[in-house]
Amino acid sequence: MLVWLAENAPAAEVRHPADFLPAEIAERAQEALARSPEPAPAQEPVERRCADCMKLPAKAGVRAVEIGTDAVCDMCGSSANKRAALAMIEAFRTRGLRRLLVVGGGPGTAEDLRRLLAGEVDIRIVDGEGHRNAAKADADLRWADVVAVWSSTILSHKVSKLYTDRRDAFGGKLVTVPRRGVAALCMAVTEKVGLATG
Repeated sequence: MLVWLAENAPAAEVRHPADFLPAEIAERAQEALARSPEPAPAQEPVERRCADCMKLPAKAGVRAVEIGTDAVCDMCGSSANKRAALAMIEAFRTRGLRRLLVVGGGPGTAEDLRRLLAGEVDIRIVDGEGHRNAAKADADLRWADVVAVWSSTILSHKVSKLYTDRRDAFGGKLVTVPRRGVAALCMAVTEKVGLATG
């Protein structure tokens, strides 16, 4: 403060209080004022998560903090479909899997799956009412890491049979999903992948 007064106070006939400041202290004060303040340490990024998403690994340098049921999760947006898809993506990543074939399902659920898995899992969806032959089904089975036969959705027997009749050769890849909904499919696939882990 004395340094500021010395620089900014009007000239006076009497001695100014800053005149009593030792030269070395005034010099140190001037240096300190010229220096930029030390930057505040960077805050560690925090991700607010629901209890289910707390089970998934956090990104490097991000701290996961559990929230209550009334708050929105930063990871899944408190969506059961997204939460189940994230768990499935993590199961695929852990096992080194990449390709999912879904046999059946409607156009709405197909779009949801593609959106939720985009960039993480390669997905093919077989129209449950479309035309399929044994050669195409065989190519699908060879391509996929996991094959989900969605039995409770739009799925004709002649289409599903092309895949389920090959259990002898591809049984390790096949999982039957008995319930509707994207979350149900993702959970069934995650469980299948987890069981395959041994």
